[in-house]
Amino acid sequence: MRSDEFPDNDEDSQFTPAERSAAAARSTWVSVAVNLVLTIAQIVAGVLSKSQGLIADGIHTLSDLVADFVVLFANHHSQKDADEDHPYGHQRFETAASLVLGALLLAVGLGMLWSAAIKLQSPESIATVHITALWVAAGALVAKELLFRYMLTVAKKVKSSMLVANAWHARSDAASSLVVGVGIIGNLMGYAILDPIAAAIVGFMVTRMGWSFSWDA
Repeated sequence: MRSDEFPDNDEDSQFTPAERSAAAARSTWVSVAVNLVLTIAQIVAGVLSKSQGLIADGIHTLSDLVADFVVLFANHHSQKDADEDHPYGHQRFETAASLVLGALLLAVGLGMLWSAAIKLQSPESIATVHITALWVAAGALVAKELLFRYMLTVAKKVKSSMLVANAWHARSDAASSLVVGVGIIGNLMGYAILDPIAAAIVGFMVTRMGWSFSWDA
């Protein structure tokens, strides 16, 4: 179900705006917990198994974790009423947060692309990854899919198109883990170059996301 498949209409929902905001906060904190565990597991396993693709996906997950906190911060401040220092309200917190997040993602994504490019210029330096990397990538894929299903269930319950969008963002993140998994399999089958190629694809995805955040802000 996409965000436009039902109207975000308070009159059609049994939940008040405050209850819907609380539901959004709870689901975001669940996302924080999942992304924190995945970030540590992916980066540590990536370093130990010598998988550049898994490290890149771990950094991608870390950017999602940072995004979760930015969303929580912006949502908290943007809901405040206007005051003497902010006569037009606090909605600009959301715009500023989006710009900061976009710049961060652009920097991270470009760094991934640069690192992958260096590896691709010296194919002989690409190591064969340990099979542990494949299991961690598969676990990340499953975890992100389960997170998507949970967040979508909450979104449908409170009829929030914003939460539906967040849920589909989690589903899109699973795509990077799938790409990394394919790259690791290729590496294990003797095509070592596929691991840094997977890292480059993830880097492109992160860069594109950063540009989108900055442009939309």
